[in-house]
Amino acid sequence: MFGLIRVGAYLVSTFTIWQFFQGDISGINSLSLPKHLVLDPGHGMIFGVCAGFSHFTGIDVTLIRLAFFVVTLYRGLGILLYIVAFLIMPVAG
Repeated sequence: MFGLIRVGAYLVSTFTIWQFFQGDISGINSLSLPKHLVLDPGHGMIFGVCAGFSHFTGIDVTLIRLAFFVVTLYRGLGILLYIVAFLIMPVAG
């Protein structure tokens, strides 16, 4: 269990650093409007949570769906995270 928490912490920190350094160095991207994490029911299969994450991060939606599936295999945690994300994320519009 402790190893799973460590791996999760490493993944979250790596993702955070990757998001921070994703823009260009000259600062031109800092003038653009920030992206918002919202549901995308038009492109989603159930509620649009994975499609919203995909639009926000730029990662293919299939990889995000696969990640939710893999997390679901561990005691159904993916289902809980999906429901929480659905309740928290606003609808695009």
